[in-house]
Amino acid sequence: MQKGIRMFHWIKGKLISLIIKYLPTKKNRFLFTSYEGHYCDSPKYLSEAIHKMNHNVEIIWIVRKDMLPLLPAYVKGIVHEGIKGRIKVIWYKGTSRVWIDNSTGDKVSSLESNRPWEYLEFKINSFLRNKANQLLFSTWHGTPLKCMGRDLIDNRQIDYSCNPLAATMVHGNEYTLKIMDHLTFRKFNMKLLGSPRNDVLFESDPQKKMKIKQKLGLPTDKKIILFAPTFRHDGELENKNIQRSGLNQLSEMNFNQLFESLEKKFGGEWVLVCRFHYYLDKMIDWDGLEEQYFGKIINGNKNDEMSEYLACTDILLTDASSCMFDFAITKKPCILYFPDVEYYEKKERGFYYPIRKLPFPLAVTFQQLLDTISGFDYEPYKENVGKMIEKFGYVDDGHSSRRIAAFILKKCFGKD
Repeated sequence: MQKGIRMFHWIKGKLISLIIKYLPTKKNRFLFTSYEGHYCDSPKYLSEAIHKMNHNVEIIWIVRKDMLPLLPAYVKGIVHEGIKGRIKVIWYKGTSRVWIDNSTGDKVSSLESNRPWEYLEFKINSFLRNKANQLLFSTWHGTPLKCMGRDLIDNRQIDYSCNPLAATMVHGNEYTLKIMDHLTFRKFNMKLLGSPRNDVLFESDPQKKMKIKQKLGLPTDKKIILFAPTFRHDGELENKNIQRSGLNQLSEMNFNQLFESLEKKFGGEWVLVCRFHYYLDKMIDWDGLEEQYFGKIINGNKNDEMSEYLACTDILLTDASSCMFDFAITKKPCILYFPDVEYYEKKERGFYYPIRKLPFPLAVTFQQLLDTISGFDYEPYKENVGKMIEKFGYVDDGHSSRRIAAFILKKCFGKD
């Protein structure tokens, strides 16, 4: 019975892909997706830039229902819910001339098995997802420290397919471009044009930063330390390892000591903004924490735009999250609080770059974190961050959104 159900859904999926493949494309229709239903990240900034540069482009976003109120008036939002919603998604996926995503959408096939049947399915997917006259642009979603895909410790990804004539991936630094070129078996056209989501990190106007803080519900009269751990998922979601995605670290912190150390070293009054994966957000008693610490601990998951939180942050506290490389643009202090670094490096994921050679100081215990804060030396830190930016080949300059939008419009229409 279960086998028959799986076969039914497999056939249904292939028929839908076949329909999408042969629907006629509309030359000025651009489709946007981000994190499977969110309205955020680099695609959001690109859709804004493209609209400013060409009002004739029809901008479509596939989003969750709760994202609809966030969409500007010029955006048509499609919710992938119910029969009507699914039909609309199929229609717009098939008729859009351009698809912009912060991963690879579902136009890319990957194979993670040597089984003949799965290899056949891989070939079928490769055929169905290569649609004539449709351009795919991927902004990706960060500079990788942790290994991915074919570079994982278990080395499970063995093949990858897309149409290289129609697929382009843009990056903010040479280091990321080389890694992604390797991971995708050189199937994408790689372009070094910047990361749109990082444009906001170049904002220097205090009034504009104040407005961002107000939008996020952050205090405007206090300094902010942002705790943003990476998501660990080396098992099922029910597996206790998910606790290592920030919950364990949070339980080890003595917040009074943390705030006292920050105030003594850097001055001012501080608040801790915590931003976790949305699975963990639901597991935290935010009301209890905010009541216990009188508003000094703040939920950083209320807004989708991570780059805006980074723009408001005075100190970043993370472990292996790519946000450290975005935040480096600001030259502000970033500290790695990474209790399970040995396990993560040797057994769980591994790193592309030796973590201890990064300019960000590493603490594996809470006491080491306090010591790192009290002994932080800003001048050599800033110099070392500058060296890393130069070594990694950053091209972000605050104008990536417009530059990439112009590139996409020219490739689509033959002119800016």
